[in-house]
Amino acid sequence: MDNLASGDTSDKRPLIDKIPDMPAIQRVTVARKTVRNGSWKASEICDLNALKTTFENCDFSYSIIDGGYFRDAVFRNCRFSGTKFFDCNFKSANFYKCDFSFARFSTCLIDTAEIIASLPDQPNIRRESLQNLKANAVEAGDFASLGLLTLQEIEAAQRHYRYALRGYDSYYRNKYPNMLSKARACANLVGLWLGGLIWGHGERPWRLAASCFAILCFLALVNFWSLLPRVSWSETDKGLASLDYVFRLFLDLNPNPTFAGFTAVDFAIVAMRYIYIGLFISVLYKSISHR
Repeated sequence: MDNLASGDTSDKRPLIDKIPDMPAIQRVTVARKTVRNGSWKASEICDLNALKTTFENCDFSYSIIDGGYFRDAVFRNCRFSGTKFFDCNFKSANFYKCDFSFARFSTCLIDTAEIIASLPDQPNIRRESLQNLKANAVEAGDFASLGLLTLQEIEAAQRHYRYALRGYDSYYRNKYPNMLSKARACANLVGLWLGGLIWGHGERPWRLAASCFAILCFLALVNFWSLLPRVSWSETDKGLASLDYVFRLFLDLNPNPTFAGFTAVDFAIVAMRYIYIGLFISVLYKSISHR
């Protein structure tokens, strides 16, 4: 490029002060170079080759970057606020103290963990960014990242609703000004908490089995106390008969009616059977469809 600077860098690579000042920057290469203090706000950058390039203190805010090749690139203290990326390759790129507030990605190849670490901390903005990254992952066929993005999105949503209940700052005080709006936020928070506890929001199948086992054990204990007045300790085989009854009823395996307890418990167990079958099918479908 015409305006390469001769300043020293620690890695002895050419230092670039600025990409050419053009309304639309097209088919530029800065591969294996160092770019510092560049400002391309509200620019249109097409087919930028930035293979193994180091960007330091650069501002790409509100720009459109189409077809950028940033494989193995390094970004330090760069700003991408409101930037739109199309068909870009960020494989093995590293980001340090970068700002991706309101940035949008479409059909981009991304190392998800790297981008997540650079997302804004505000939970409402962070959640929107994660939703966009999920859509991008589907477009790019990166289904392996969907689980991580979903859990991160839910964590941001939970923090958002906690801030709403506390009236964390003026934004939340204005958005959730009364008890009704805070009650809705509380209901959403409880729903997210229960979803995580019962089945890990579909991303942690082992939690589905663990919660099912724990609830059935609790119901077996409730049934056991209802049995003691009419069935002796020895007949219940130290309580194991109650546990066997509950699990057999859950699996529809003809349990022994002698060890039946509260009718409400039986209804709860049957309802659990169909709820957990539905959750299991949902997890299985998600696992198969993402392959």
